[in-house]
Amino acid sequence: MSRPFDADYTPPAPMLQVQLARRGEGPRLGPALAFVDTGADVTFMPRDWLDELEATEIDVVRVRGIFGESRSALLYKVDLIVEGQRLPNINVIALSSSSEIILGRNVLNRLVLLLDGPGQTTDVLSQRPKAGRLLRESAEALAGPV
Repeated sequence: MSRPFDADYTPPAPMLQVQLARRGEGPRLGPALAFVDTGADVTFMPRDWLDELEATEIDVVRVRGIFGESRSALLYKVDLIVEGQRLPNINVIALSSSSEIILGRNVLNRLVLLLDGPGQTTDVLSQRPKAGRLLRESAEALAGPV
């Protein structure tokens, strides 16, 4: 299923639908849209969601922002359901100052994603496309109509 980019961001941003669950249990929170951030090492979740889930804090870690500042943050382990695909035992950092969910590479690296910038859509694929087919379709798209 294609999920449209969120045009509230400039430029429009890829988003995916997520649900949150305690480890080994059914989804308890969501669905909600999460920002796809390939530059983030780890996934960030609103502290309110983690409190409501009664997720267990597993550690205090240091995180560094894009400008180099470092601070302590609470680390939790949860199950995430991303576009219907369950990802167990995901490390997430609690965000106290934001209601935004940010999917980092610790989640994105478990998925086969197609980010279609010109089409402004994101897809979670069930398997990797064949490279030859992808290259052929990309070349056709670049060449334009014949």
